[in-house]
Amino acid sequence: MGYVILTLLSLVLACWLAKFISRAMLPPLPVLEHYKLNRNLKSYLENIEVVIEPSSTVCLDDKDIPLLVLVTSSPTRFEQREAIRSTWGKYVPTYFILGLTGPIEDLMKNNYVEAKKYSDIIIYNFQDHYQNLTLKTALMLKWTTENCSPNMMMLKTDDDVIVNPWMMKRVLQENSGKDLVGYRMINNYVHRYQYSKYYIPRWLLKEDVIPEYLSGTGYLINGRHIEKILKTAYKVPMINLEDVYFTYLVSRLKLGLTLTHDYRLSPYKPWIGKDCMYSGLALAHSLTPREILKAWSAVEAIADTKRCESFMNTFWSAKFLY
Repeated sequence: MGYVILTLLSLVLACWLAKFISRAMLPPLPVLEHYKLNRNLKSYLENIEVVIEPSSTVCLDDKDIPLLVLVTSSPTRFEQREAIRSTWGKYVPTYFILGLTGPIEDLMKNNYVEAKKYSDIIIYNFQDHYQNLTLKTALMLKWTTENCSPNMMMLKTDDDVIVNPWMMKRVLQENSGKDLVGYRMINNYVHRYQYSKYYIPRWLLKEDVIPEYLSGTGYLINGRHIEKILKTAYKVPMINLEDVYFTYLVSRLKLGLTLTHDYRLSPYKPWIGKDCMYSGLALAHSLTPREILKAWSAVEAIADTKRCESFMNTFWSAKFLY
């Protein structure tokens, strides 16, 4: 009898240890508690001040620009910003939006010189983490409405993307006058698994399926709508998924704006890094700084040529992306 009890206790202890170890190995839970206290976007923005911004920008210089690129980044991602500056960032007006990951004193030591050197960093006094991307995107819209002409398209994107400026030019021309343009996701299920970085609890969003939204990896907003989108968002309770919030809940549901699908603004990247694989894309996602530099060699090689037209018309397929 004692042996049986000891065996059962050992099994219980083993199960408890297995559960404890598995939980310890899981990623941290998303930080969403502040949404329980306040989901009013305007009240957040009223208490967020700019810490560093360029003294002069292409907008302030009154230059006629068809495209303005605003990139979500964070203080420690120097390599990502350097990769962009040395590649596609030379061809399109590009600015990086950052928050804080520590005391302002650390920011001044680590990012002040970078900001002065490049004049392309805008830093706000708020906690920079993934669950605050809605705030960061709202700050992009606010900065643009306060500083830039509405006669252009704004590309909201991330610092792990590569932009093909020549294909992006075609995307702009072919979607002239459209409301919002991007890679449209259709009937996607909401992530309810609490350890997913895309997790959204039911108390934040009741719907289990999102009919349509544009992938946050990179979407275009017509400058004529930016201020209207921001002001309308003040009336829509925030959620932590910025792309669902701004492109679906605000732009599509509240304003009735059209979300135009363009596969060339891709949330994926080619699994073969050959020249012509990038020729049909205006944007590719999930690249490391080293991959951006390598892919840029391929993009530059094809540039504005017609060398890849035969490949695109005959062989290219979305199956080449992942």
